[in-house]
Amino acid sequence: MITDTEDLLRSTLSDLAASVPGGSATSYRKEQARWRRREYRRRCVVAVLVLLIVAVVCAIGLMTLSNASPDTHVIFNNAGEALVAGTGR
Repeated sequence: MITDTEDLLRSTLSDLAASVPGGSATSYRKEQARWRRREYRRRCVVAVLVLLIVAVVCAIGLMTLSNASPDTHVIFNNAGEALVAGTGR
């Protein structure tokens, strides 16, 4: 019973493989190489886009910092005055 099922499955799969057009021995390797090229190209495009975004963000940050006035403090705004005001001086 098991061998009949295996033989039937084997013959069905071999018939199916024979009916596939262009089923040469190198077609799988060609498709795999084509897929690897597409994957490599996609990864390169993503890497270039990430580098471009990081470069643009850094350039915007540097331009913003270089145009800032040294007299204005964004983070420590009036910190010294609050400390002096809290002590009563």
